[in-house]
Amino acid sequence: MFYRSKSSVFWTIAFPVILILIFGAIFSGGNGGKYNIHIQDLSDSQMSHKFIEALNQSEVINVIDVGKDVNISEYIRENSPTAVLIIPSNFDSAFIPGATNNTTQLKLMIDPTSTSANVITSIVISVSDHFNLAIAQGGEIITLKRTDIASEQFNFIDFFLPGIIALTTMTTTIFWTVDIQSRYRENGIFKKLMTTPLTRMEWLATQILWQLVVVFISIATILVVGIALYDVELTLDPIAILIIISSSALFSSMGMILARFIKEPETAGTAANAITFPMMFLSGTFFPLETMPEYLRAVAQVLPLTYVSDGLRDAMVYNNIVGATNSLVVVVILAMIFFLIGVAVSRWKVE
Repeated sequence: MFYRSKSSVFWTIAFPVILILIFGAIFSGGNGGKYNIHIQDLSDSQMSHKFIEALNQSEVINVIDVGKDVNISEYIRENSPTAVLIIPSNFDSAFIPGATNNTTQLKLMIDPTSTSANVITSIVISVSDHFNLAIAQGGEIITLKRTDIASEQFNFIDFFLPGIIALTTMTTTIFWTVDIQSRYRENGIFKKLMTTPLTRMEWLATQILWQLVVVFISIATILVVGIALYDVELTLDPIAILIIISSSALFSSMGMILARFIKEPETAGTAANAITFPMMFLSGTFFPLETMPEYLRAVAQVLPLTYVSDGLRDAMVYNNIVGATNSLVVVVILAMIFFLIGVAVSRWKVE
């Protein structure tokens, strides 16, 4: 039945692989996550060249040269750049000792709708401040050394994969449970199940056990693709495995509750999407919760997928045993609650 259902195979295997390939290509290739800044150097002097070189050394700026003779307005209209920096012709003369006017003004043109605008602006200001400090012969009292919170062996895809595992666990179990419930109802199979010794609790438990098999097939696929293509450094420790088992029970039970209110198999997928898509984007799977408005962060705190994603990241990336255990406790409690509700709302006689 599983392999005959194209949607089940897609959500279990193809969907997480597609997400890994897309986000892996975005954050692992190209210009290395750098922001493009188009620079027109009207000065074309030794000091302007040093300034551009300093921007290049920031590790997050990719400089694109714009010729001195180019009409900047037409250039912007034709290329739609996010950031354009114009170095004035008097840039070099402002650094000459004893000059009557030792000031010069850079012109930074930014697309305010771009999320990179603030980053580019702060880098240009930082480089300008360093030049001012050097000219004033001031010494650096405070310096900053940046390091990653996690070990240097981790990259973006290592942080991303636990979220994909959590997301796949949710979509696989909910979609399967909703689909199987609606089809069994339409085909009258529940009436036949009433003639057997099988109870509703046992029925739901068997669905959870089967979904565990499917979920771990999906996780194996995710890890194989991640290791083969991006050399990920993740391991499934006991806490991570317990979180996956508990979340499978949680989302299977959630699907059972949802299926109770679906009458036609044709609407099963739509109903499942209505539940999974909000959690997909509001639970920190793709975007950090810190970047969301406060009211959305409050919503995320009541979504089960938030605790599954956080718990897997704590266990598989940060090695934060306390945080992973706390998330595990929440997921286990929610799984028990939804399991009992799923058993209670299932009415085979009504079906």
